[in-house]
Order: sequence, then C-alpha cells, then structure tokens
Amino acid sequence: MTYLEEIKEHIDQFPGMPPLCQSLIAHLGDPETEFKTIRDLVKYDPGLTADILKFANSSYFGALQGVNSLQTALVRLGTKMVMELILSLSVTSRLLPCLPGYGLMAKDLLKHSIWTAVAAQELANMLNMKQVDMIFTVGLMHDLGKLIMDPFVQFERLQFNKVFETLKASFEQEERHILGFDHAQAGAMILEKWNLGPQIVAGIRWHHEPDKADEYQDLIYLIHLADMLALSEGIGTGIYGMQYTVSQKTIQILGLKKHHIEYVASTTMDKMKELETILG
Repeated sequence: MTYLEEIKEHIDQFPGMPPLCQSLIAHLGDPETEFKTIRDLVKYDPGLTADILKFANSSYFGALQGVNSLQTALVRLGTKMVMELILSLSVTSRLLPCLPGYGLMAKDLLKHSIWTAVAAQELANMLNMKQVDMIFTVGLMHDLGKLIMDPFVQFERLQFNKVFETLKASFEQEERHILGFDHAQAGAMILEKWNLGPQIVAGIRWHHEPDKADEYQDLIYLIHLADMLALSEGIGTGIYGMQYTVSQKTIQILGLKKHHIEYVASTTMDKMKELETILG
C-alpha cells in the first residue's frame, strides 16, 4: 500500500462530528436561522451551554455586563458566532495530543490554532471585512490534517531533513514530494467528509498556497497571514514551522500596512490566555 492510499484510509477512519454538530451543519450559511433553532439544539447540553456563557461573558467579546441565560448569550453573540463556537468546541479536544512527527508537544497545536483563529478574526475586524464568514472556525481547524499526517512525517523524518537541504522547498511541498499528500489536503478531505461546505474546505485546503485559490480569497489570505504570524511569534512552530513561506501577494490583496500587522500581533497575544482557558 502506498503512502497516499494509507493516508486516505486514515482519513476515512477519522471520527465524525458529534450529533449536535451534524444537526447544526444543516443551518450553516443560512442567514434566516433563528435564535430558537440554535437554542433548541443547545439547551439540553449543559457543558456546551456553560461554554457559550463563558464566551458571552469574556472580554474577547467585549463583555461589560454579565449574562446568565442561554437566550441572552445568543443575543449577545449572534447566531453566526454561536454556530462557529459550537463547531470550534467540537474539535478542540482533538488538537491536544503531541505530534512527534511535527515536533509539537501536547497542546502546541491547540495554542497555534487558537492564535491563528484570533489573529484572523482581528485582521478581518480591523479591515472591516464583515462579509467574510467562518473565519474563527477555519482558523481553529486549519491544521487538522496534521493529525492524519503526523505518523507518516515521523516515519520519514530523515528523508524530510535530506529533501529540505537539497530542494529548499516549503514544507507542504516536501510533504507532497515524499508522501504524495500534504496536511492541508488531508484537512480539507476531513472537512469534506464532515459536509462543512466549500468555504471552510477551501480555507483549509489553500491556507499555505492562497495564490492557487479560485474562490474565497479574502478568507484564505486572512488565514494564511494569521498562520504565518503565529509561526513568526513562535506559537506552534515545532520542527518544521519555519519552513513555510508567505505569499508575496498577501499584503497587497488585503491592503495591509506594517502597523496593522504589529497591532494584530499585540492584541492577539493579549486575548490568547482567556480563550485558551475556555477552549482548552
């Protein structure tokens, strides 16, 4: 069996979304989804209700006054953000293990994913990109494919080191060269399996190669830059984190200035610890 066949077999065996999230998926992208629909899906899950209340009361969402009911929390956060939070909370426990192939210790992937999600959302807010949906969810899930690829990367560690010395390629190119597949492709296939829709799938698939994306470019460039900022801050770099490259078109397409990036890096770090406590 080739590596590609083994990887696809692992993807097929990857656990599905929890039943609540499967029910929620039907409402993704529907602007007419009502509070009552979300409330009725959530209200019988006390753990999830508690997490939503924590978010609603967090400084991340600018809470000035505490809320203690699910209904009030839904009003404060809005249906779109609540759906994103539910999807995000469903995957956080999967981002906790160490990934020795990538040189990531326990919780490193989760910290990197939260940092990327927050930074991408901060960038979107600063640029007033209100039309871009699912930013936080895509940011949190962008490296989900590393869970599939890690044992293969670990097994071929010596080959990866050798190829990098000779080709000087970015790491996703090395993955494809050695294994026939990269972690962005693996992550996109998982999300296709979960029926999370083309926007989220594209955000994960092209987060290292945004120039190749045909659709959802604003979302993809936001995730790409946020991911690179996380790595530049030393969040979840592991062994190969500095072997990824930044698209030269990113700054131009997003219309960013240097002070924008500096501000986002600063504010993201400030908001990290609180969200880590809630999501971790």
